[in-house]
Amino acid sequence: MKGRARAIHRSLTQYKMVMFIHLVLDILQELKQLSLLFQRDGLTLQMVSDGLQTTTLSLVAMQTDPGPRLQKVLDEVGPGNTWQNVQLNRGETDNSTFNSLKLRLINDLCRFLSARFGNLETGILKATSPLFDLSNWPEDTAELATFGNAELMEFMEHFQSILAECGDFTSGEAAKREWLDLKVLVQRHYRHIEPQVLWQRLLTGAIGREDQFKQMKVIVEITQVLPMSSSCCERGFSSMKRIKSDWRSCLSNEMLSFLLHISVHGPPAQQFNAEKAVTKWRSSGCRTRRPQFQD
Repeated sequence: MKGRARAIHRSLTQYKMVMFIHLVLDILQELKQLSLLFQRDGLTLQMVSDGLQTTTLSLVAMQTDPGPRLQKVLDEVGPGNTWQNVQLNRGETDNSTFNSLKLRLINDLCRFLSARFGNLETGILKATSPLFDLSNWPEDTAELATFGNAELMEFMEHFQSILAECGDFTSGEAAKREWLDLKVLVQRHYRHIEPQVLWQRLLTGAIGREDQFKQMKVIVEITQVLPMSSSCCERGFSSMKRIKSDWRSCLSNEMLSFLLHISVHGPPAQQFNAEKAVTKWRSSGCRTRRPQFQD
């Protein structure tokens, strides 16, 4: 054990090791922000694409500009060999070796992100990404007139078999006309609304006349069900395991559904107003409630 402890101590007091640890901390901070983005509700293709691009650029910038944690250590160590009153083992080639390792690590991470999420920048996902994200819509009327036309045609061609079986979708030409009407309507009256709320209103018939956007409703519905992440499902499964445990295995499906709804969609416990629930509890039931009763 003493020999192993000495080996760990020797490794942790290497200048290269200290620099590498703080480099990894900076990298993990960027990946953490990307992970939190992927866990958000109402995530869109454009938000995913922009988040990946931001993370990649941040990692590339670290090749020449150290992150905050690494920069702090570099400033504290300076040209010496001491950090937080600990003597570091620093060789003459440690800086060049560390810089080479840093470049290789960041390049590998960027290549992995590109390979893992590269399909977002090609094909149908790239075509769908800008269509229904209002931040991409141009302000200029002339640009808006032709905005998204090519992407819409690519989308309809890709989902041709699904659209052909849908009774509400009649033709691509009708969809193109509705797309133009929809752009005008949104640009003039609904540009201030969040995209997710806007398209929900469209699907429920709260925007436009009842029969005005039959084709576009089908297209919007397809885009809105494209799964960006499974974080919502994973949170639901975690809540279900916590609620229906071995000690509460007799919960009915109805009660489990109620408790899941409260857990997933309800406010935090500190913000929950229990007045209505307590009132219903006191006024219902076969027997008299005795909240002040003490054994």
